[in-house]
Amino acid sequence: MNHFDLTRRHRVLGATVLVCGALLLTGCGGSDDADGKGPAQRDVASLHDDGDAPASRATDRATPPSDNDRPQLRLDSSEEEKNRYWHIYAMCLKDHGHRMLPARGPDSVDDTDHSATAKAATKACANKLPLQPPEMDEATNPHYDEDYRAYVKCLNREGLKVTALPDNSGWTYDGTNTMSAAEQSAVDNSCTLEAFGGKAG
Repeated sequence: MNHFDLTRRHRVLGATVLVCGALLLTGCGGSDDADGKGPAQRDVASLHDDGDAPASRATDRATPPSDNDRPQLRLDSSEEEKNRYWHIYAMCLKDHGHRMLPARGPDSVDDTDHSATAKAATKACANKLPLQPPEMDEATNPHYDEDYRAYVKCLNREGLKVTALPDNSGWTYDGTNTMSAAEQSAVDNSCTLEAFGGKAG
């Protein structure tokens, strides 16, 4: 990876994004602990942005926002910048009635909420959903699979023991995670830059 604290941000919404940093929604892994530092073996991290959820009847006549309207993350985006964008997106969802998980943090979205209200909120906030760096998008990076394998290899080399999913869309913890959220974030950022840097296009 949940861009978007490793333990929360790589899985923003089940219907929206399985997307790392110290703040949000979903992580490149996950934790049942509120502080995101406990062991987590069930959660899955993903680098993909799955796009918009189905529109509600109230919004399906509106012109969907283009990717040009969405904030664009870069490989070298700071954690502060990423967290700010994810916070804006989460607050938009909340303001539009999407269920949240306040026990996990103020920006944690309930990805089990598939109600009509949640779908309408996802549609209304689509222009605030951050785009992942182009290097981390299979559509714009012809070396994506190779880079992703290098990324997972780097994570393991640096002590974050993970196993890649078969389609290179994410990873799961390989055993018990012993790193803090801050340590995971540092390793993820370093390995992302090492593996994906300068190869898009």
